[in-house]
Amino acid sequence: MNNISSVVINLMSAEICDKVVSKVAKISNCEIAVKEGDKIVALIESDNLDSELAAFRALESIDGVSSVAMIYSYQDLDSDISKANSNDIGEIVRKIDEMDPKDIKYNGNPNI
Repeated sequence: MNNISSVVINLMSAEICDKVVSKVAKISNCEIAVKEGDKIVALIESDNLDSELAAFRALESIDGVSSVAMIYSYQDLDSDISKANSNDIGEIVRKIDEMDPKDIKYNGNPNI
């Protein structure tokens, strides 16, 4: 796992804590660290940012959850930095500058 985060899940009431804990346990990449009263601390371990965000959104959507706060987030960026350092950015920029703007297509994910 390259990403690890901790979140505090605030509940609408302490009475639903066990019910919410069982739902959190079913979410991929999530693990309960601590539960007390109307708060739960969970860990999210994932291979990438997209799956980390998907788990975060799944936590937010559980009935009885009033909010989810990201407390800590770590991403292992060493491989990304290594790839970036091995690219010939000058050559890439030159090719982009020479392109006709109407030939440039965006394939990113704006729904993060």
